[in-house]
Amino acid sequence: MSSIILTIPQNGITDSTSRRKQRFQSIKEKSMMDRTKSKTGRTKSQSLACVVLVLIVLLVIADLKNPMPALDSLRGTISRNDTIVDLQSQQQAVTLELKEEELAQLIKTHTKDEDIITELQKKLEDSKNEMDAKVKILEEAVAIKADAGTTTTETATAESVSVSSVFEPHEVCSYLHSEPSTATRLWQKYLPRILDASKNPLIPELLTKDEDEKIHNLLVNTLPSSRLRRAVRHMPTFSHKIVKNVMEIIQKRIQDPTNNPPLRIAVFGGSVTIGRHCRSQKGLNDLACAWPKRLELLINQFAKMDIVKIYNLGVGGTGSSAGTKRVKYWMYPTELAKVGPDVIINSYSTNDSLPPWDIKPEDDHVTIVTDQVRKGLQDFVREALQSKRCSIQPLIVHVDDYLGPQQPSLLGELSYASVMTQLAKYYDTVGISYGEVVRDIVYQNNQDTTFAAIGDVHYGRFAHQTIAWSVGFASLELLTNYCDDEYHARNELSKNVAENDIVTLDHTDVKSMKDTIKKNRLFLPPPLTRDLLLNNATKEFDAALDVAHQSFVDNNCTSIGNGKTEEGEIDLSPCNTISWLAAPGAYDGNAIKRFMRRWSTENAGWDTERTNDEGWSNKDGWIATKPNAKFTMKFDNLEKDVKTVTFYFIRSYGDKWKDSNAKFIISRLNEKTGSIVNATNADELSTLSEQDIAGVHAQLGYNYSLTLAETMSLSDVVKKGETLNIEVDLTSGQHFKIMGMMLCNK
Repeated sequence: MSSIILTIPQNGITDSTSRRKQRFQSIKEKSMMDRTKSKTGRTKSQSLACVVLVLIVLLVIADLKNPMPALDSLRGTISRNDTIVDLQSQQQAVTLELKEEELAQLIKTHTKDEDIITELQKKLEDSKNEMDAKVKILEEAVAIKADAGTTTTETATAESVSVSSVFEPHEVCSYLHSEPSTATRLWQKYLPRILDASKNPLIPELLTKDEDEKIHNLLVNTLPSSRLRRAVRHMPTFSHKIVKNVMEIIQKRIQDPTNNPPLRIAVFGGSVTIGRHCRSQKGLNDLACAWPKRLELLINQFAKMDIVKIYNLGVGGTGSSAGTKRVKYWMYPTELAKVGPDVIINSYSTNDSLPPWDIKPEDDHVTIVTDQVRKGLQDFVREALQSKRCSIQPLIVHVDDYLGPQQPSLLGELSYASVMTQLAKYYDTVGISYGEVVRDIVYQNNQDTTFAAIGDVHYGRFAHQTIAWSVGFASLELLTNYCDDEYHARNELSKNVAENDIVTLDHTDVKSMKDTIKKNRLFLPPPLTRDLLLNNATKEFDAALDVAHQSFVDNNCTSIGNGKTEEGEIDLSPCNTISWLAAPGAYDGNAIKRFMRRWSTENAGWDTERTNDEGWSNKDGWIATKPNAKFTMKFDNLEKDVKTVTFYFIRSYGDKWKDSNAKFIISRLNEKTGSIVNATNADELSTLSEQDIAGVHAQLGYNYSLTLAETMSLSDVVKKGETLNIEVDLTSGQHFKIMGMMLCNK
């Protein structure tokens, strides 16, 4: 945690304030003296008039015979004295007005300065309190360690050792005190700070007192910590190394943010994930309002530093099947292209819960959707848990953000949550369900749109904020569980030998290597299907261990934890950099057009499209604009071997997509006299794969636009440095949309 400490010299403030007050008092006293002089002038004028009157009477009595000379003389004296008095009074009045104006200005300046000083003193006090709190934690840690060192018996040592004595001050667990810490206690303790961290500065129009009151009421009254506990479906138990890797990344970031990146989190999902209708019924995506950004703000604003970086990789209309290919072929932003994410979140619950297009009314919807969810989600998890060769795998998190309505049966709507929880336990991943937090509230009043829309799977900002809170609460649960496990592990290991975070694999001893893999849970269990029977489960697990062992041998992994082989650092990305995918924040229409111009050798009737106001089927993509449209591409001097080519495409409905079908042909240029030549006719090309792909649903009335993926396996490997050719022909219909392509070596 970092903080800005504002240092203000106290003597400087006191002296400056004192001088202003003295000047203020001096001017005030002078003004009072001027007022007194003015009154004195008026008094003197009145006394002079009385004297003159007495003189006139005396003159009349003394010289009644000739009074005129005396009177004339007296008139001149009075006139001169009156003029002098008037001039003096006017000057004093003007001077007084100027002094009063100066006094008013000084009063105004003085008040403003006092406000500034008060604000600076408050900041100084806040910084001092924060530093005092940190010092207190450190002092407690030192004191506890000292106490632990003086204990003579093993039992007494075990009783006196606290969290702070086991963990170094820079470790995340050192922030937990010796008393039992649970997610509920931490959430309640820091509730005011959590509320403050929930403000979204990316949406200025919602930074209002009214919005703050709504958020406060929602979190305090409707969603207390006891309800947020429902979000936690499963926390890892034996995947401690994966969780520890995440915590160590956070620790290094806190300790030295300049030289250590934030925790990198990739969120995969569909239109809900990218915030459709989060603020408006018109917007197809609203990344600033969607829950992944709100989660990032919640964590970083709470910590007062950028601890995490969340990449929202959602694409509308996609499910786990499409996401699996993105994970497998590392379709990540440039920042993740070489290292991959530290945490992978699957948030495809809405689209995974969509019944298949060919389902019939009389079919068992619950069973069909349950099996569909299990296959799609399980494929994603298995691919993600083996996405980093010779390295500790990313932490896998499921976020169930689905509430319906897509099925008539309530039990059917619960299919995803049930399967997700089952798979999270089986693969020991993190399972979080927003649906379980608010489901009873939504079902009791389906007209209340706070947490779910009416007749639509997309919901508003309060639902997205609740998802962020649910994941945040579950993260605290993950932290406290990890610290408990690490605490006990370190106490136990302190009696023996400290555990090494890097697992060494001995390729010369097969049995030893398998034992190491099994002990450290470095293998995937067999797929959880209806074919996995109780009486053959042990054989299946042994076979899975054999597969993991062979994979480590094939990849030359000498250790797990440092991402290295005997040859050195691993290039984890399996695909060429010429791959692309249309998605918010990734490839837009202009980027797609530049890519196609760079690699196309022929184009007749294909172009980019960007008319999102018409709906999801019209998001960015490369489209056929007329019947028999065709384009070809040539990728020369490949940087990696190519074994597969994957295409993302739209499958939609309606007259526009009627009879939509395209043929994809992948070929390699033949060599002539030891060199690769440009293809001028079909004889110079060797076809390695071809496939027809439909752009329209076969079932009429299935009114969904989905982004799907098709992987074409090549009959032969196109080697690094060779040239690969792609041809796409619109064989029927007049519309087809490609959303991305990948050239990969697996």
